[in-house]
Amino acid sequence: MTSKSQAEDTHDTQDAHVLSDAAVRQFLRKYYYIANEPSLDTEYGDLFTEDAVFIMADKKSKGREGKQLASSDATIMSTNSHFQQAIRALRKKLWQDVLSRDHSPIKMFSHGNHEDDTELMVLGTTTWTYEGGHTNVGDWAAHVKLEKGDDGKLRCSYYQVIMDTAVHAKKPS
Repeated sequence: MTSKSQAEDTHDTQDAHVLSDAAVRQFLRKYYYIANEPSLDTEYGDLFTEDAVFIMADKKSKGREGKQLASSDATIMSTNSHFQQAIRALRKKLWQDVLSRDHSPIKMFSHGNHEDDTELMVLGTTTWTYEGGHTNVGDWAAHVKLEKGDDGKLRCSYYQVIMDTAVHAKKPS
């Protein structure tokens, strides 16, 4: 398991010149540290708004605790039965058969106006180590939308990962 200081050092990417908001950079460092720790499900869920949309390749979830979808949402998203899953439950499912993973953001940049770092793109790689002992590495991109809550904390209201899911099927010969 990676210590917090190691994770922060490892994931301190070249974002300083790309993202102007220090709070956003700190949030993203915290996000990927928590994402790499399988025991931090509650903390991971707390990084999202109550009604956040989370999409990981073909797996979709809405809300930290799996709230009912509004009828307008259900119409749009009824084609994917995974959408009813809560973010925390989906995270647990994504850790099945995985011993460790290490997200390495490479580049983070805001979408559009540099005065507003609340809609972002993050490019990176992840190394997964599986229970069978094999390791795979894959590239990904994430579309992230952040909101500041009444408590002043940043949270994801939307997080979509685009990745090649075939990397998980690869096992050593």
